[in-house]
Amino acid sequence: MIFYGTKGTHLHSERKSGIKCDNCNENTVHNLSVYGKYAYLYWIPVFPMGRKSFSECTNCKVTLEQNGMNEKLKNASKEVSKNTKTPIWYWSGLGIILAIIGLIIFTNLKHSGDLQDYINDPAVGDVIKYKNSESGYFTTLKITSITADSVFVIQNDYETNKKSDVNEINKLVNYTEPSYSMGKDEIRNLFDEKVFYDIKR
Repeated sequence: MIFYGTKGTHLHSERKSGIKCDNCNENTVHNLSVYGKYAYLYWIPVFPMGRKSFSECTNCKVTLEQNGMNEKLKNASKEVSKNTKTPIWYWSGLGIILAIIGLIIFTNLKHSGDLQDYINDPAVGDVIKYKNSESGYFTTLKITSITADSVFVIQNDYETNKKSDVNEINKLVNYTEPSYSMGKDEIRNLFDEKVFYDIKR
């Protein structure tokens, strides 16, 4: 379940004197307050969603929203709102999301570079992930030994219909077939053809 919604918080207040209250007809002091509203996801603020201003007459205690204020009171309220800054933490969730996206992009770019190194310089124990063109399922090959121009691999006994489940079948007990050799150039070509798509080291 995803928990999301909106919430408001008090941002700033100022007292302004000499302004007539239309309710009690007194020139008195008014408390002018600004409240901010933000969207949250799992109770973490994501981004601001505007603000509202209120006035309170210190004489009769009547509270008004900005659209109910007289012109002088409204101008004072707008000035207070103008002096009120939106807290940085209102954007904290969005900052976290952007940081996660950045980390994912960095990790993927780094893995792409590592993958090219693994293809050009295979190592014993590497696990090649690929899609079986005959069955359409995903499976793996484990490298057992390497010569100058060849790589010896063992075929995984199992396949899966989900690419995301390939790591689940990558178990030592699943490699029971005899090993066979593949040329290093052959492996590179299969990666170029997108038959082989990843190496786990």
